[in-house]
Amino acid sequence: MDFGESIYNLIPRPVDVPEKQALYHSQHVGKVDPKNFVLGVSKRERGTFGAPNGQYRPDPKKFLTRHSKEPLLPDPAPVTQPKVNKKASVPKRTERPVMGLVSTKNFITANAVENILSVPRKVNNEPFFYTKKADYGRIPSYLTKNKAKIQAEKTAIEQYLASKAEEDAYGNGTVRKMSEGERVHLLSHLKSKWEEVNSVYQKMTFTLDTPAKQKRKENYEQTLSQIEKDIQKLEKGNIFIQEDL
Repeated sequence: MDFGESIYNLIPRPVDVPEKQALYHSQHVGKVDPKNFVLGVSKRERGTFGAPNGQYRPDPKKFLTRHSKEPLLPDPAPVTQPKVNKKASVPKRTERPVMGLVSTKNFITANAVENILSVPRKVNNEPFFYTKKADYGRIPSYLTKNKAKIQAEKTAIEQYLASKAEEDAYGNGTVRKMSEGERVHLLSHLKSKWEEVNSVYQKMTFTLDTPAKQKRKENYEQTLSQIEKDIQKLEKGNIFIQEDL
């Protein structure tokens, strides 16, 4: 930093002398015999100065022809599945249609005579009464089979649920099947409960301007949803109850 005139400037400053680097010495021999020296020809034909004069001249016999760079496809293989000619062949020159045939038959009159002389078909005009059928008033056999199959499936499901309930029962309680009277009584109570909650829910105001109203509306909706789920379960039947001892 230069502060201008100062007494320290009278002190001589050391001069940095740069270190002299070593001279470059080539590894090749400096002396070459002029008789044996040819500029690049002995090692490479072209060297770095290009081809000799006249080598870049184009050959008039070598020029780019049409389709010369396209790939050559192999010869087609013989047909393994000969083509079946579905159309009729063209008639030969020697094949000629039969001409000159003339008929004296009057097809209109012959057709009328044949229809007049033909025996009419027998038509049953008697009315059909379904009450005279052999299986009238009886249950069709396919309905009986379907009902028996459905009843067998219901019985198998009930047996499976009963065995499952017995397996799930543990030491401090028992599992029993709810009776039909209890199921109907509980179902009627749930329906009446749903009507009471729904009537209160329908009487609510449309404006939910306070958090208390919003919370009350959510509680009513959750209660109605839970009651509907319980009603659906009870309507299916086969309800098992676990009682604590």
